[in-house]
Amino acid sequence: MPDLEPHPYEHQRPRRPRYLPRRLKPPPVRPEPPDIRWMLYVGIGLAAVLAALAAPYIVGYLLQVAFGG
Repeated sequence: MPDLEPHPYEHQRPRRPRYLPRRLKPPPVRPEPPDIRWMLYVGIGLAAVLAALAAPYIVGYLLQVAFGG
């Protein structure tokens, strides 16, 4: 059984433009990304300090709501 429609598109391998020079050496090695693990530790520390400072206020507000103060 023949195809009902012809396939108008056929993929062709891309051709390199003539004006681009060929790479004779491998690309340069990229530097590794900076190690910012210390920022994670600082963020966790700041979150712990914030939670410790906010805890009494949250408990106070909950007691105020619970006992209608």
